[in-house]
Amino acid sequence: MSALPKGGDYQPGADAIQVMTMKVSKGLEFPVVALPGVGHMLVPGEDEKEAAQVFYVAATRATQRLVMGASAFRYTQLPAA
Repeated sequence: MSALPKGGDYQPGADAIQVMTMKVSKGLEFPVVALPGVGHMLVPGEDEKEAAQVFYVAATRATQRLVMGASAFRYTQLPAA
């Protein structure tokens, strides 16, 4: 697995998984896009319309397959150490 270099440069054709934020993905296309945690994307206090737009941008980056993950449980607070 490979993450984007520090400068955030996308490397098309790289034989690696490209990890990036949904906003950075705007304008790019990928054969497969995975969106984990889609059921909990909205952060408290965040605008729902903006969150929906960002999700749309991310979901439409997939040219062949879109994989979405969701969980019935969400951490609202970190457990005590």
